Amino acid sequence: MDHNDKVEQLEQRILRLEREVAELKQLEMQRRQASPPPVSPNRTAPPPPSGSPFTPPPPTSNWQDAYVNAPPPKGNYNARPQAQPQSGPFAGAQRPPVQAPYTPPVPKPPKDWEHLIARVWLPRVFIVVLILGIVWGFIAVVKAGYLSEPIRCILGVLVAAVLYWLGEREVSKERPALGKVLLGGSIAILILSIVASYLLYDLLPFIFAFLLYIGALVFGVYIALSQRSQSIVGITLIAGYLAPVLIAPDDPNLWIFAGFETIFSAVMLVVAMKYSFRVSYILAFALLHITLGLSMIWYGFSVQNVVAVLIQHAVILAISVLWKKRSTSMQLGVLFTSFAFVGGWLTIYYLDGSETGARWMIAILSLMYSILYASGIQKRTPVGIAYPAMAIFGWFLLLNMIPNFPARMAVILVEGTLAFLLALRFRNKLQLVLACIVYAYALLATLFVPIERFWSASAFNWLILLITIPAIYQIIGKWVHSEDKVYGSLYRKRYILMWAEAILGLTYLSQLVHVASRFQNADVRHLSLSSAWIIYAILIIVIGMVVQKSKLRIIGILFIFFTLLKIIFIDLPDISIGVRAILFIILGVVGLGLSRLFYKRRDNNGQPPSQEPPLEANIPTNNPERSYESSTEPLDNRSADVPPASPDKPKHNDDLS
Repeated sequence: MDHNDKVEQLEQRILRLEREVAELKQLEMQRRQASPPPVSPNRTAPPPPSGSPFTPPPPTSNWQDAYVNAPPPKGNYNARPQAQPQSGPFAGAQRPPVQAPYTPPVPKPPKDWEHLIARVWLPRVFIVVLILGIVWGFIAVVKAGYLSEPIRCILGVLVAAVLYWLGEREVSKERPALGKVLLGGSIAILILSIVASYLLYDLLPFIFAFLLYIGALVFGVYIALSQRSQSIVGITLIAGYLAPVLIAPDDPNLWIFAGFETIFSAVMLVVAMKYSFRVSYILAFALLHITLGLSMIWYGFSVQNVVAVLIQHAVILAISVLWKKRSTSMQLGVLFTSFAFVGGWLTIYYLDGSETGARWMIAILSLMYSILYASGIQKRTPVGIAYPAMAIFGWFLLLNMIPNFPARMAVILVEGTLAFLLALRFRNKLQLVLACIVYAYALLATLFVPIERFWSASAFNWLILLITIPAIYQIIGKWVHSEDKVYGSLYRKRYILMWAEAILGLTYLSQLVHVASRFQNADVRHLSLSSAWIIYAILIIVIGMVVQKSKLRIIGILFIFFTLLKIIFIDLPDISIGVRAILFIILGVVGLGLSRLFYKRRDNNGQPPSQEPPLEANIPTNNPERSYESSTEPLDNRSADVPPASPDKPKHNDDLS
């Protein structure tokens, strides 16, 4: 053992001792807090009350008979003795609680970057470089014709054995980081040799090669578990996935290739979950899609890829259902991401020409997750949160795969609204995000398709859009409150939906007026559109008064001014003098009428709100002996010679207001 290893071991022991000292300090502090405060030696405890379960036995001459041979006193030993009432100047005072001494936190030791980079990550990175170099060197030697086919595979097995021996040697000499990487490299080269012996040279029959492949996987898992090392599992994963891709022949059997990859993925997913290897679980999921993507680039798309990802997703779902106690947010992310990748592969399958098969597969998956969500399986677990989100995403994909469906966007808008409702009802953040994405997609798709006829799919989609926005506004108002820590911002910012509804409603109305008057002259078109805008603004103001929403009334007033600007800058150059007169007269009458309507509303409701009643001293009366306090009859029933008290109303300057 060299000097550097001894220094490293000494540092690790010092760190362990510091942790143990910190834990002992915490235990001592907890013990002091739990123990009763010490009693002063000058103060004697009060005598227990009569009938107390702690009353000592009467004194006897023989203390041994009294305290050794005497039977134990009877009573409720769990009962707390009653406190004696205090007397004196400090009666009722409570003793201040005893505070534990302050224990400063143990400072964290500085991170040793040299150790982290040179001893941990350096071997992990360069073992992959070594494996790639061996593979490409092996291919170069094969192309040069220096080695026969059996010798090539035997050399691979020998290199794997040497790396295994070196790894065990390094681990035994207490250099675990380097030793574990070498052990993982030995497993990787062994898998490469077995796969090459079958795929490249046909030296082994399929059954025998398959058994050797499974044996190498089992051996790699055994080494990883014996060393409790994720690095070995990670290297084994990279080698197991990339081996069939790197050394595959020019025209491989894609069913055998996909079978190797799928079996390897399923085994490593189960092992990683069973032994809580989080990084290995994510790698086992992701590397399958990477290898299938490489195979699609080199050999083209095939249905084998879809079958492989469906089987992997079924394994991930089974793991999520069976390992309920280990349901974590990591499983949630992997399950939902897996379904998203499955949807992507099925979309490629759909575009490749297999439309019916892709629709049936996505329909079955969507129905399955809808049933899982409705049945309440794992409802309160992180994985259960993914079920409604995947059902929404599945139905969304299915709707986009249905051909010749003009009202597709209307149905997707309704789906997004229902998903929004369920997400807020059951407090599901993932479902809320997906509902917003689905709804935003349908909203943008609706906006970019103009209305060309009254009775058309685009007009129907616009109508559904204008119905769903106030529905979402009401959903937020019902299921969210402003004090909500998670969703309170939705409630406070929902007025944005009100503005969006008003602007989109004006756009919808403008398109309808354009369709109705597109064959008329310029005067009729401008007059129709401006009149429609004025009516729309009046309608918004009236609705704002009915529902008591000041923001709606402000929107209507702004639309009136916006209509005036439109008439001045857009309509005036193209319309005749008579139409100009009609528009300005209508707009002027509407503006003055709305102003009078607001004055009337002010008088009916009282502006400012009800003030405090004036004092009796300010009320003149003919009877000086009669006062406000001594009067027992209501103010309305008093004598008629007492004038009613009314506060001075502020005088309004009509020219300024």
